[in-house]
Amino acid sequence: MANGLAQGVASRSEYPAALVEWAGHRSGGVRKPFFESSGRPCKVVIETPLLLRLRAWAQDVASSPTTPRTVLLVGGPGNGKTEAVEDVLRTLDSAFALNGKLTNEFTHCFSGDGGKSIPRLASASLGDAGQNTRLEEVCVVQDASVNDPERPKESPAELLVRDLSSFVVTESKRIYIACVNRGVLDDALTFATEHENTEVQLLLEYVIRSVGLSPNAPTCWPLKDFPHVAVWPMDVESLVWKRDEATTSLSPAEQLFTKAIDGTKWPEFGTCEAGDHCPFCKSRANVEKEDARRGLLQVLRWFELATGKRWSFRDVFSLVSYLFSGTSHHETAEGESPCEWAAKLFDLSKRPSGKDSLRFRAPFILVGSLYEHALFCQWPKLSSRGLRQEIRELEMQHDPGLMGLHYFLSAAREVSIPATLQPQLDAMSEALDPAIADPACKLKLGTREFALKDIDTRFSQSVGEGLALVRKFLSILEVELLERLERTDNLLSSPVVRRRRPATSKRVQNLVRDFSCRLVRRSLGVRYGITREYDMLADFEKVISGDTQLLHKAVKQVEALVNDNDRFLVVLNTTFGEPLVPPSRRATIRTAKQRVRPIEPSDAGRPPASVRFLSIGGKGHPLALTYELFRSVRELEAGMLPASLPRSVVALLDTTRAKLSGIVVRDEDELDGAEIRIGTRDTVISRELGEFVVIGEAKI
Repeated sequence: MANGLAQGVASRSEYPAALVEWAGHRSGGVRKPFFESSGRPCKVVIETPLLLRLRAWAQDVASSPTTPRTVLLVGGPGNGKTEAVEDVLRTLDSAFALNGKLTNEFTHCFSGDGGKSIPRLASASLGDAGQNTRLEEVCVVQDASVNDPERPKESPAELLVRDLSSFVVTESKRIYIACVNRGVLDDALTFATEHENTEVQLLLEYVIRSVGLSPNAPTCWPLKDFPHVAVWPMDVESLVWKRDEATTSLSPAEQLFTKAIDGTKWPEFGTCEAGDHCPFCKSRANVEKEDARRGLLQVLRWFELATGKRWSFRDVFSLVSYLFSGTSHHETAEGESPCEWAAKLFDLSKRPSGKDSLRFRAPFILVGSLYEHALFCQWPKLSSRGLRQEIRELEMQHDPGLMGLHYFLSAAREVSIPATLQPQLDAMSEALDPAIADPACKLKLGTREFALKDIDTRFSQSVGEGLALVRKFLSILEVELLERLERTDNLLSSPVVRRRRPATSKRVQNLVRDFSCRLVRRSLGVRYGITREYDMLADFEKVISGDTQLLHKAVKQVEALVNDNDRFLVVLNTTFGEPLVPPSRRATIRTAKQRVRPIEPSDAGRPPASVRFLSIGGKGHPLALTYELFRSVRELEAGMLPASLPRSVVALLDTTRAKLSGIVVRDEDELDGAEIRIGTRDTVISRELGEFVVIGEAKI
């Protein structure tokens, strides 16, 4: 082994082996109420803004009869709803001075002792403690998407409607807390509508609107027109972003990373079985540095902005497990820790003979297990037969660098990615890969500042030139791999090889240099938060946060896209989704320019806005300023032609124009001064003072 003398030290370390169980697809990633050993792998409660809100609510509901008595937590699986419910019940126990009685009752309810099934609706009495606020009981639905064993014929939607009728709509002396996903809410609204339960129907309509992203969504804490109800969408708030940078509290994701890289639970770097060639211990040592940790969190935030998706707790737990333990490297060997797996692989790479495929590929796999490369794990797909044939033509079948590259790019990944993370990592590679970031991006390495194009230029000359520039900023695993590829690069430049197949050797050499450059770009980019379009993403985040100047520029460009030469154009004889009729048969109307204005977000009683909305036209039709739309208007400003807009942006604008057209053609004020053209005639019909007149186009 790489450091056999340190095996005793490594065996006493909890991490990285224990991090394998952090993955969300394992039993340790699913939280069960009041089961300390489940779903809380870091052993502590992660503080979130919602927990602080719920704790304050629990104190208020115990002292004030006007505080909302119903709390609906809305969101999908893995968003921390169970943890929030358990935490608020403990706070209620303390607020009502019950000395653990409330907690013990719910622990018994959810324990399943004696073979009893866990109830869908669990309740516990407050006794005399609730007299001041006229409260008798606390009722909890930990998961509203499950059936009730006592009512097997009733659907989850029907059960939710029953709960709302009993505990919420009518005046109740119970505290009601429920965790609901959006699908059950929709089904419950359908059920209430079909059964003409108008009170619950109205409540559910407000709840669904309050947890949506509409600019005119009602306040949810408390719910507008229902002051006794509080609702919170748990899948809207970011776990990786602190809205107020001035606060000293850490974001939930940073709290998790801090627990995962706790040095007291890891072997000291260089003392595990793999020594200083352990990718997991090296990843921990890197992320322990504040700059690298901030860079990693920034990349995760860029992902949220670029895709419009949010990291859930289950996703972040899986990500920590994947980045710092490899998740399933060692599942094929019973009891083998990640460090032992890395040591075995490193020893195999040093052997002069053995199973060629894994022996040649081992250094690439170890480098790919560093967190920077595990995060962006997609490499160019090559035809194994094509590259292998070229290697035979060059007579380099025994070159470790070239053969290792061939096996690495053509074989399936050694690290299996958790199914819960696969979509996120694929989307991240597509949207943010530092390997294809703008060459003009600047990196400050030590006391010097480099542009990515400087790295590109060096590696285009040779792997050795590039390595000389960045050697001291890379890990030993990366340096040794690049040194191996440097020898391959020099061999491909030698007259002996070049004379055999000049074009083939040049093509293979370009592949080696490109791979090396990609590897360095990803390593440095992730550590410093430099990704593809990171500067545009930073501006988009400023827009969301209220930067007036950037928002004004985006508004003006959207206004130009919606209108046609300072006029708004409507085709009257074509419906939305149909192709335009020929110009000779087309009837169009041109009205006054439709103005675009920003809509001020309202954060009172709501999570921070995740996207800005624009108001279009006099009636204020809303349009979401998505990242794709923002990026498009920035590219138009830089000279891109409107015909090159992405299809999703074109569809968004077409939909907006179609909806706006329906409003405009029915508005008398908008039609005053409008011009109608029939076919390609040189006259137009103008509406002036409520009458239609035919005017020659030259006289307009």
